[in-house]
Amino acid sequence: MSDARSVLQALEEGVSSKDLETVDGEIRRIDLQEYPPADILAALSRGIERARGYFKAGVFSLPDLLLAIDAYRRGAACLKGLAPKDSLVKAEGRQPRIVIGVVEGDVHDLGKNIVAAVLEACGYEVHDLGRNVPNEAFLEAITSKGADILALSAMMSTPLANMRTLITMVRTLYPGVAIVVGGAALSADLALRMGADGYAENTVTVPDETSRLLSSFSSEKRLIGSEL
Repeated sequence: MSDARSVLQALEEGVSSKDLETVDGEIRRIDLQEYPPADILAALSRGIERARGYFKAGVFSLPDLLLAIDAYRRGAACLKGLAPKDSLVKAEGRQPRIVIGVVEGDVHDLGKNIVAAVLEACGYEVHDLGRNVPNEAFLEAITSKGADILALSAMMSTPLANMRTLITMVRTLYPGVAIVVGGAALSADLALRMGADGYAENTVTVPDETSRLLSSFSSEKRLIGSEL
């Protein structure tokens, strides 16, 4: 039997150092009967958290962070390919679900794409609707995906009135869904005045803000997918 601690540590360090080759090699050598998928995913997640810390501290540039995300995704993809599906689902449990998109009237999606990748790497089940998304599509996805959080992006000021309308609709129809907004057109004060629950200033703060929102909403309120 190999040293579990050293293997898991190697995975963590492989992600945090953007070393895709190390992540690939360790994943392919792992005996899944020896290492529960949950432990492996936890090691990958610790690596991405370290990478986020490096980015926040200015040690990593944005391209560095994206490479770390690629390493995480490579490890997770290999794991899913090797592990029996049932055991992986059982080990992970229910992941928090996020529906994300750029509101109608705005086609700038680079920031949203990065945020979606970071959230996915941090363990969220992310459903990306893309850019210039009609309000009705957001509402439909909240129901069909059983969303816990709705993440809205706007880089321009012109679609903010439409975003406010969408937030009001979600408040009325899905009071158990937390709403977080972000983008160049928004600020923490404006987000609050528009009725959002949270505001993500940048890529680094997004996972912390979504985690805060999940902890503030009761589990009863978040089970909207099965109750509608």
